[in-house]
Amino acid sequence: MTTKFQNKLINLSSILFVLIPLSLISGPFIPDLSLVIITINFILLTIINKKYEIFNSKFLVFFFLFCLMITIVSFFSLNTSSIQSGLFYFRFGLFSLAGYILINVKKDLLKYTLYLLLFIYFMLFIDSIYQYKFNENLLGFKYINPGNFRITSFFGKDEILGSYSVRLLPLTFFLIIFTLDKSNIKKRILFISLFIISSVIILISGERTSLALFFLLILFLFISSFNLRKLLIFPIIVSLIIFTVIISKSDKIKNRMINTTINQLGLSEKSERLVLFSKTYEGHYLIALNMFKEKPIFGHGPKMFRFYCSKEENFVADNACTTHPHNFYAQILAETGLVGFLFLLTIFLYILFLFLKNFYFQIKYKKQLISDLGLCLLSSYFITFFPILPSGNFFNNWLSIMIYYPLGFLIYTIKNNKFYV
Repeated sequence: MTTKFQNKLINLSSILFVLIPLSLISGPFIPDLSLVIITINFILLTIINKKYEIFNSKFLVFFFLFCLMITIVSFFSLNTSSIQSGLFYFRFGLFSLAGYILINVKKDLLKYTLYLLLFIYFMLFIDSIYQYKFNENLLGFKYINPGNFRITSFFGKDEILGSYSVRLLPLTFFLIIFTLDKSNIKKRILFISLFIISSVIILISGERTSLALFFLLILFLFISSFNLRKLLIFPIIVSLIIFTVIISKSDKIKNRMINTTINQLGLSEKSERLVLFSKTYEGHYLIALNMFKEKPIFGHGPKMFRFYCSKEENFVADNACTTHPHNFYAQILAETGLVGFLFLLTIFLYILFLFLKNFYFQIKYKKQLISDLGLCLLSSYFITFFPILPSGNFFNNWLSIMIYYPLGFLIYTIKNNKFYV
């Protein structure tokens, strides 16, 4: 095939790749379609140019072993939804690899992605403030959850504004550091402004897990990097002041973030006992535990939680049955057993090992082992796979794209010797 045709494939994939953060706001369909197109183009270009050495990596071996495992398990579930999830999961790894290739070929992708993300954060900030003030967003959409206060902005009925904001924040930090000169004052202004804007978005979204992930992210970066520590001090202080003012003046946010949390954890005077996040979450985890006990080695299959808990004989408690158990590790144990759990645990332990090794270098040698670029991307996966906090559906397409999108940038950073100092 001609070079012109190959360039068209690359250009199309590049545009779609840059637009992934924007398409994620529309829901799962458009970003998943973009992912499929990018992946198919990547496979075509690999075959045309016969550059199969790209598949020679430990990451891909590890990833495809995981894919093989969940595919086999899904077939044993005899459930169409589970089989589809397991059979086509490999596309996410190829998507990350395609992202690395695109960034390597077109360096401007980093700059354009940064511009788009900064625009998105700015618009989400304006729209969220407007919705909080007037009970509708700039497009006139109204969302009222009688049970829990939420601000959803352009996400409509999907209560994922906070999750979206915190999960793409490490990538945006990475792009600011990568794109702008180290001593550039513009870099500092953007970094500080993004921190403060995103913190406000996450707070007023009403998503407590996202706020906890935000604090975890900042703690990770603050401990890990000398340079980022200096950058973070001022916005941390400003954000804490803003948090205090907002919570003291807003009963809705105070009730959602503080009072409801205290009550659900069983910390109030009227509570009979301590509760793991909430009684509803406890029900999720108990169902997951029962599933694990029944099939401890390979589990029941991806996305089988909803089918298992919907059966009358598996009833645990009211509101305990849902699409997933709201924790990656509980879900993986229930749906893929110990085998799948070891894959997930290995990833987090390796991230934790790198974090501790970098901290050790700071203490002993007064220098970092990992670069600020590497730490930003590593922090993305530290908060994603942190085992204690609640999480989304591991096999959800939208969330999977959120997880695998930064991986292309991480592979690029490692391959171009920018991960370590």
